[in-house]
Amino acid sequence: MKPASLYFTVGDRYVALIVAFSVALMVFLPLALPPELARWTFSEAGPFEWLAIAGWLFAASLIIARIRPLSPAACAFALLFIAFAAREADWHKAFTSDSMLKSSYYVRGMAPIEEKLLAGAVALALVGLLLYVAFLIARFLFRESGWRSRTGVWLLFGAALVILGKTLDRAPAILAQSYGIEIGSLGRLYGGAFEEGLESITPFILAWSIFISQKDRRFL
Repeated sequence: MKPASLYFTVGDRYVALIVAFSVALMVFLPLALPPELARWTFSEAGPFEWLAIAGWLFAASLIIARIRPLSPAACAFALLFIAFAAREADWHKAFTSDSMLKSSYYVRGMAPIEEKLLAGAVALALVGLLLYVAFLIARFLFRESGWRSRTGVWLLFGAALVILGKTLDRAPAILAQSYGIEIGSLGRLYGGAFEEGLESITPFILAWSIFISQKDRRFL
């Protein structure tokens, strides 16, 4: 395998610089902005949230426009990216009395049984789609040694950021409910900054992996 300095292209280096700049913003903005503005900036109504929605839709559109032939695997990725965009836009609770992705909605929710059955079917389909895409990624990275390619490196990085973002999202509630640990205001602000910031760059990293896969190592 070529040394990293030769293996990665100029385009890869530009993407890495953008990621580094984004992380620097996540570190700098919570202290540089007034508290109220900082909380709004990294809230679910702020610009980073809308950038994430646009990013997932862009990544899905890139698959549809660039991947030929449009295989079932490619369609699965595109559908999952659209689902991620819908999740960021809060569609998972726009048509039901509570989030259809929460188990408490089905166990303790007061919604009609018909609503729960329909929402449950959609939720199970999304879980199945997520597991199928996770299988495709794992097969490409490890069984087909895709991690040795530029495509695989960026795909692995993007997938890791998805997991990290969801971990940061759930961590405060888990720490408070399970361990009685309360995070201070600055910690919550930085947690939100990194959660929303990472979620906003993740779809673009995956889009870059998809874009270069057509000339590097195809996985769709």
